[in-house]
Amino acid sequence: MPKINVYLPDELAAAVKAVDLPVSAICQKALADAVRTVGRARQGIKALRDPSFEPSPAFVERVSGHMTARLQGVLTTCLAAGRTGTGELLVGLIDERDNLGVRLLEASGVDLDELRSAVSFTEESQPGEALWSGLTLPARSAFASALEASIELGHNYLGCEHVVVGLAADASSDAGRALRAVGVDNTAVLRAVASAAAGITQVRRSEAVSQVDKLDVVLTRLAAIERRLEAANL
Repeated sequence: MPKINVYLPDELAAAVKAVDLPVSAICQKALADAVRTVGRARQGIKALRDPSFEPSPAFVERVSGHMTARLQGVLTTCLAAGRTGTGELLVGLIDERDNLGVRLLEASGVDLDELRSAVSFTEESQPGEALWSGLTLPARSAFASALEASIELGHNYLGCEHVVVGLAADASSDAGRALRAVGVDNTAVLRAVASAAAGITQVRRSEAVSQVDKLDVVLTRLAAIERRLEAANL
């Protein structure tokens, strides 16, 4: 049987040994689940780039289920208003404002008003009224690239930040041209998303450690109170 090395942080490795976890069995199951999930995602990515593909309700539900609430809101608003190209999606993200994709653009020095003014609207919508089928082919391709970015970053969700990466991936699309006009490409956005994700993870870990420390303090105080009560009853 082939062997794969799994590297763990020192604290996690010590914890795993302390409770004697069956590492091999756990890793095999996790990898098997990941293979199935990523395999389905890659099939969806390929389908979205196929002009003849008509998304089924099950496909829409599966992909939408991985979207953040903000991204679902942006996409629904764009489609309801009949704005279905990459340019319209980029404007929708900018107008929504409070999302990680736009905040990363701002942090990179992008003037959002300038970016919005640089957007053109030349793409032709695909026939169909339903979610996904009403998008232009470049917009569907942008979502495919967004899914690829999410997989590459090891994320289990699809957010506005991934869509910004997807919109920047095609230099010939309405959004791609606008992003490049203000000095943004998909490589730069992908790096920014990766850095932000790493920072968020570190903050969450620090918060988790802080909560554990607070719990230790509470337990210590409770133990001290119990000892005093026991002494008083003697």
